[in-house]
Amino acid sequence: MRRVGAFEAKTHLSQLLAEVEQSGARIIIQRRGKDVAALVPCEDATGPVDEDEATRVVEFFRQLRAQQEPLGPGESIRDFIEQGRKR
Repeated sequence: MRRVGAFEAKTHLSQLLAEVEQSGARIIIQRRGKDVAALVPCEDATGPVDEDEATRVVEFFRQLRAQQEPLGPGESIRDFIEQGRKR
């Protein structure tokens, strides 16, 4: 499996895409020596999320939101952020 830096990937993207398309190669893109992404043939990539899964995710977040307590009078999210920074 070939590895390329982010700059090289940006500079030579069309060549890398052609390589993946023609040979089915998998190319790892790195940033500062760490793997961060991969160019893979479409048949290797995972497909879109199915509707049932998307519905379950949305419902999960609705339940989380329902469990949250509302902010009290005079409270703001900014106040809580600032309190966290002071600690």
